[in-house]
Amino acid sequence: MKQRLAIALAVMHNPELLILDEPINGLDPIGIAEVRDFIRELCDATGKTILISSHILSEISLLADDVGIIDHGNLLEEESLKALESKNAKYIHFCVSDAQKAAQIIAATFQSKNIQLMDDNNLYLYDTALPVARINRTFIEAGIDVWEAHLCEDTLEDYFKRITRGEGIA
Repeated sequence: MKQRLAIALAVMHNPELLILDEPINGLDPIGIAEVRDFIRELCDATGKTILISSHILSEISLLADDVGIIDHGNLLEEESLKALESKNAKYIHFCVSDAQKAAQIIAATFQSKNIQLMDDNNLYLYDTALPVARINRTFIEAGIDVWEAHLCEDTLEDYFKRITRGEGIA
């Protein structure tokens, strides 16, 4: 309730610029959705400029048009969310019975070395233009079981970790 009241008090004076620090911190999922909808509506309907500081990057990716990434007090990057998303890695995640053999098949048959082995059963293929159905068929014909194959994309959190070279405390 304190978060909602603070936002209501800030909006009451009809400022041109609204600065919100962690506006969804401590809210339950329904409260988060309500505050998100309110902020989006306030921005869209009135044209207000809203600056949000938040550590919850998944929420920022649902709200922001432009993103600034700050690390240890330094602004590392400031771009549109769309531009940042275009920098995120896209890859096909294969979960297979033998990732090493699967990587060798992709390199030999499909002439791609843009592969990352994660462990014995998981590999990432960063060449997303390759035909996944043919790759699956080739794996099966070579005796490799395919449990999953799906397109993945890094999140804003992944991008933040990459450019700050941080993995966090845990």
